[in-house]
Amino acid sequence: MAMLIYDEVELFLVCFGLGMLLAFIYDLVRIFRMLFRHRDWLVDVEDLMFWLFTAWLVFRTLFIYNRGALRGYAFLGMFLGVLLYALTLSRILLKVVTKLVPYWNKAGDFIRKPFVLFSRFLRKRLKNIITQVKMAVKGR
Repeated sequence: MAMLIYDEVELFLVCFGLGMLLAFIYDLVRIFRMLFRHRDWLVDVEDLMFWLFTAWLVFRTLFIYNRGALRGYAFLGMFLGVLLYALTLSRILLKVVTKLVPYWNKAGDFIRKPFVLFSRFLRKRLKNIITQVKMAVKGR
């Protein structure tokens, strides 16, 4: 009997950790969205991929630890893990990242600027060459 209780406590703690892990992974997705601009449909695709991954991971965890049986305390553990993470570590992480994002954007602009200038120069030269070729073809 005691072994059964230990197994259920283990499942609860694993699900609690899983909830914290999934909340952290979603924070990483949110940080990725802050760092790189997205179109709306890409956000939808990212969310779909996250939820498919979440469903797979929850199913796998329940299958490994509980032979696939659904237990209310397992979902309670996941919910409490997400809740604890969201109220503590998530706030700290997102505050730090929010302060760092402007520096990331400035660094990206600094790195991107030579490539933008080179592409403008190249585009201008190619436009001149195309114009000269068109004039030469018409002049024949």
